[in-house]
Amino acid sequence: MLQTMRDSAKSWVTFVIVGIIAFMMAITGLESLSPNPNNPNVATVNGVDITRSELAQTLEQQRRAMIQRMGDQYDPALLDEKLLNEQALQSLIDRTLLLQAAENGGMSVGQKELDAMIISMPQFQQDGRFDQDRFMMTVRSYGMSPQQFRSVLKDETLLGQIQSGVAGSEFMTVEEVRHLTRLENQKRDISWLVLDAAGKRAAVTPTTEEIKAYYDNNNDRFMTDEQVVISYIEMNRAFVAEQVDVEEQDLRDEYQRRIQDLEAKPGKMTVSTILLQTGDKRSKEEAVKLTNDIIAKLNSGTDFAKLAKEYSEDPVTAANGGDMGQVQAGFFGDDFDEAIANLKSGEVSQPVETDFGVQVLKVTSREKTEIPSFDELKEQLLADLKRDEAGTLYLDKTREMADISFEASDLGQPSEQLGLTIQSAGPFSRKGGQDLTADAKVIAAAFSADVLELGANSELVELSPEKALVLRVKEHLKPELKPLEQVQGSIIQALKVEKANEQLQVQSGKLLEELRTGREFKVVADTAGIKLNEAIEATRRQQGVPQQLLATAFKLPHPINNTASFGQAELANGDLAIIALNKVAEGSATDADAERDRMMAMFLANANARNLFTEYLKSIKASADIKIIKKEE
Repeated sequence: MLQTMRDSAKSWVTFVIVGIIAFMMAITGLESLSPNPNNPNVATVNGVDITRSELAQTLEQQRRAMIQRMGDQYDPALLDEKLLNEQALQSLIDRTLLLQAAENGGMSVGQKELDAMIISMPQFQQDGRFDQDRFMMTVRSYGMSPQQFRSVLKDETLLGQIQSGVAGSEFMTVEEVRHLTRLENQKRDISWLVLDAAGKRAAVTPTTEEIKAYYDNNNDRFMTDEQVVISYIEMNRAFVAEQVDVEEQDLRDEYQRRIQDLEAKPGKMTVSTILLQTGDKRSKEEAVKLTNDIIAKLNSGTDFAKLAKEYSEDPVTAANGGDMGQVQAGFFGDDFDEAIANLKSGEVSQPVETDFGVQVLKVTSREKTEIPSFDELKEQLLADLKRDEAGTLYLDKTREMADISFEASDLGQPSEQLGLTIQSAGPFSRKGGQDLTADAKVIAAAFSADVLELGANSELVELSPEKALVLRVKEHLKPELKPLEQVQGSIIQALKVEKANEQLQVQSGKLLEELRTGREFKVVADTAGIKLNEAIEATRRQQGVPQQLLATAFKLPHPINNTASFGQAELANGDLAIIALNKVAEGSATDADAERDRMMAMFLANANARNLFTEYLKSIKASADIKIIKKEE
């Protein structure tokens, strides 16, 4: 329980970083809710539009994030698209409402804070330092530009602030925690006996007539699953790419374009900084004067790292001697780029005024950009051009496959026209099969009314962003009653369990009746020839006592006038326990409980805070002007 509390007791700051990923993961395609082409919006929230283009972008971001996170295990069929679409729309509405509330509350995030957060994020660091290339690669893998990432990060930070502001007002009082601790530490004296189920099952021998009657009365339990065998044709982007022809001149043009980009791009460099912040603390003039003094010390031979630790007010780099790691043009602004553009390795800049304050910059290393030859890049260029061309062509081909299949009576015509091979899979039931037939979309299409009952080709089934198919039912295997001989063993076991349970309930009823009339538990147990067990001052997690028995014992009412309370509990192996609660010892808090109490208070306060935030969101939603635009509009 304590570990669960620790895992749950997290501050909102922890979720700001992963919130960006959560945002993209929470949003998916909203085609089922998208409006007609004449209306570009899917919803409005207090006059703010949620547009189709925004939805299209978030869909692509969600796809890329899912693929990157799950890798080869990515399976879009695991998602219930209809439910996810509805949740996604509500997520967009909630997000918009909360951002409006944050803005109305005067909350904001400065550029300096955003930059500091980005530089300190572990997913953008290499060997403990911020890495510009890693940042660009990661952000682009989400389908975002650095500016878009900053915007999302700003929104996520604001959402974290407003959640913290609302949820942070929740707390647990000392007395509430103590009361819970006393209940948690309560102890109970219990006695019990166990009625053996295995022995009774072994003694049961169902007759032929009983087996036949059970079979006849429970035919629905012994039916085979409805199954289908399917035929299908598949279109994938790799197949389309193989059909793309790329001219030699196209390869050379692409090579020249990439070389020009490489030549225009400055080589990788590592930079160190000494930052003096400006504002209420000091004016820009004062900061420039101090940086000139620092430059003078550098020119006299003082170590840059030493001065950075002494003077720099950059909370991220100061402790590392000002080391910013690898940087790339465009990230820290034009003034920054201009200051380091012509610095050689080891050279120090003059004072530079940036959005962060006044800085002294030093290029600690600079790598020259290597230009590969055409032959070195040719294979990659060919693959990239084919893939790029296949992107658009793949969409055209899948639409063509869908159109031809819709009009065709079978898969012969579309397979012939598109050069595809008809394949088979199955049999499989509505529960799914292996590999392809485990895909929820394939199962849904195969068992749809048009495909299963009318024998039509299915609509286009998109297995992934790069693979789609059309299928039809090749063979339909309807449910059939399994022969009695095949299921007789399971029927015998079911009858044994059923009859043994009936006998246990009759026996326990008689014993409980004796106990409630005042007969001593030990006498009842001895008369029945059953061992009586006892646990004095048992806790809720008492070792050696079955958990099902403890759970029942701690729910029984307190004994009145020294008269025990009785109950029964079914144990994990099917045995039936008869329980007597003889005494309750109220729990108390000790010094050893202090840490647990603190964690319990945090855990419960967090749970209450989540409920409070949910109610807050409901309240602002109730007073908001929200309009969802349906297809028919």
